[in-house]
Amino acid sequence: MKVSGEYTYKNSLSEKPCTAILTEYNLTLQSEGQERVIPYANILTVRLCKSKSRFKAVIQPDGQQPIIITNQFYLSSREREDRSRQYATFIRILHFHMKDKSTAEYTCGKNLKNLLIWACSAVVVAFIFSFVLEFLQMNPVNSNMLAVGLSILSIVLIIFLNWGRLPNVYRPEDIPLQFLPQGFN
Repeated sequence: MKVSGEYTYKNSLSEKPCTAILTEYNLTLQSEGQERVIPYANILTVRLCKSKSRFKAVIQPDGQQPIIITNQFYLSSREREDRSRQYATFIRILHFHMKDKSTAEYTCGKNLKNLLIWACSAVVVAFIFSFVLEFLQMNPVNSNMLAVGLSILSIVLIIFLNWGRLPNVYRPEDIPLQFLPQGFN
């Protein structure tokens, strides 16, 4: 088993360090003496995310919990080690191995399901607010018009706040550079 990439991460203080090892056909996770081998063919999705200076890859194996790998290694409650160089290299090697050995879907940005939940919740809240104003006889306009207007406004606000991180699909050979730490591409 020839190792082509290795990366150790610790996403929070409560987590134990985990080492992800890339070989020709498998992703192996080692933590506290335990080992979990995941063939690339069993990986369903890879999603790259970015929030300020924190980069994250969410790898979803078939029938298992998602694997979350970040560029930060937590040392203490106040100290984090930035492992951006190693993270960027690891993500590139992972994509290189998976492009021919997996039919995974590659996405970047926010989770579409979560954005849809936020949008639906905002519409429901807008309608409730509008009908409460109508009930209290404080509604200055038609309650349906107010509800639709508030719904549109809230959806536009959600899109605006997540503009650079909206969900997008990409090919493994074309990793979007904005979702990799800068200077290490």
